[in-house]
Amino acid sequence: MARVPDLQFSLQSHWPPLAWLARLDASSNTVSVLHGAAVEIADDWFGEAVWDGEYAAGGIDRTDIVAGSAGRRRGSTLTFVSSGSTVDRLQTFTRGHTAWVSNSLACLLAAVGAHVDPTYRRYYDDAATIIRGLNRYKRSLSTSLGPVDLVYFDNLTWDGTSLNREPKPVPPRDFSTFEKYRTFLDESLAAVAANSADSARRFPLRLLGTLSSGYDSTTVSVLAKAHGLTEVLTVDRARGGDEDSGATVAAMLGLRAHRISRDAWRNADRPEVPFIASYSSAEDLPFKAAEELLRGRVLLTGYHGDKVWGRSSPDHPIDLSDRIVRGDPSGLALTEYRLWVPFINCAVPFWGARQIGDIHALSCSEEMRPWDVSGPYSRPICRRIGEEAGLPREAFGTRKRAVTVNPFAGNRELLTPGALPDYLEWIRQNRTAWLRRGKLPPVASSRVHSWVNRCYVRWTDFISPLRTKRFVWRFVNAKYHPRYLASYLFPWALDRAMQVYRGGAPVSRYLTEPTAAAENKRNPEVAADRTPHRS
Repeated sequence: MARVPDLQFSLQSHWPPLAWLARLDASSNTVSVLHGAAVEIADDWFGEAVWDGEYAAGGIDRTDIVAGSAGRRRGSTLTFVSSGSTVDRLQTFTRGHTAWVSNSLACLLAAVGAHVDPTYRRYYDDAATIIRGLNRYKRSLSTSLGPVDLVYFDNLTWDGTSLNREPKPVPPRDFSTFEKYRTFLDESLAAVAANSADSARRFPLRLLGTLSSGYDSTTVSVLAKAHGLTEVLTVDRARGGDEDSGATVAAMLGLRAHRISRDAWRNADRPEVPFIASYSSAEDLPFKAAEELLRGRVLLTGYHGDKVWGRSSPDHPIDLSDRIVRGDPSGLALTEYRLWVPFINCAVPFWGARQIGDIHALSCSEEMRPWDVSGPYSRPICRRIGEEAGLPREAFGTRKRAVTVNPFAGNRELLTPGALPDYLEWIRQNRTAWLRRGKLPPVASSRVHSWVNRCYVRWTDFISPLRTKRFVWRFVNAKYHPRYLASYLFPWALDRAMQVYRGGAPVSRYLTEPTAAAENKRNPEVAADRTPHRS
């Protein structure tokens, strides 16, 4: 007869508040769960998540409408629940009869004593494969001790001997009409809002929206307003400098808009570390400017709305399978950062996204024709939701913009002044890793890179032979261009994040204000309760 796992919890006060790690041993009936201060603990489950069900019932493993992560015990099986989106994930490592599961890559590697290859250049490309869909992404990350498995969307089950992937439930849903789909979104938002604010939580969460001049965030904000949303974040401008603030739309909806600067993160001290350590190129760095507002929130985002609510065309094809194929990896850079602040990234367009074929058919239906504007940037479902809420047609969704950033493209400073010296020192300390592999280490000098790049740009103005220019460009781009130096940012940031979990650096080093201090200000009586829990 299978044994019922005994969950033993241990508070790690120096960890990021929402991080957790479970250690599973096939030779023992005890599952050891280490966790940060804001992880919720119950008799048969733990986690940092919100879902579309009653909080006290703990049915987080029986739904696909979930943001965050958790572990749920039922009988002799322990289920680890991943987010119902691909902007978050679980990571696992198995060695012999022992397995580890965590919602943080840095936490997992620090716990098992593994590290990644500092000389490997394609980490971002590997991470970005998740946009190809659930069946085509690179499922493992090589480390010094063996591969770490990356689990998106699926759950994991532990039966006492092994970990196995388990698809999330697929409830039957009827999206044949706009009213039915709209009702699904409304009911899901109502349930998630109630779950977030439930008084049974040690740390109740409040909703915070995002709002731009585009379709997706506007749609989410309109829907969420009916379920308690009162505040939104809006970024002042998009890539290229165009105005992208959603302040005007927020005023029309009666929402309080917190306007943040897209480039304010450049004034912070080493803000890049938790973003890049997410196994990402840090596209979502603008959220750094909203750190104080993000604490203790469920952040309602519009990631993946371009595919779920868009219309397919020869120029903008949309994969209508249930594999959740994305257009870009935006949102993934928040995976580690949100555990540190802390907040939950709740990407609403993923709800029901495995039925994207039905949603797309609705967008193309005769019923939605009045809201189908001309041109490639048309999302009838979004436009109908917005206009029926009283928004004028010209107020949103008139032009596609993006606020994500690529601070490492070489056209601006490589890193912020606080981070660059540390990164260059890390390269110098790891030079032998390149030499052992028969490679030349990158030149650990930002001045050299900038000087060579400027000289090359000027030189090409005078040299015309195309073949010569290509040869020189290959040399410069390979060894001296800032993009080459940026190729190794992930192992550097991951190393620094791992120091936080090992106790070698405080979380506050990378945040605007120490998390514990902010927690005490929000809820002094709960912050005082920091004793470990045991079931």
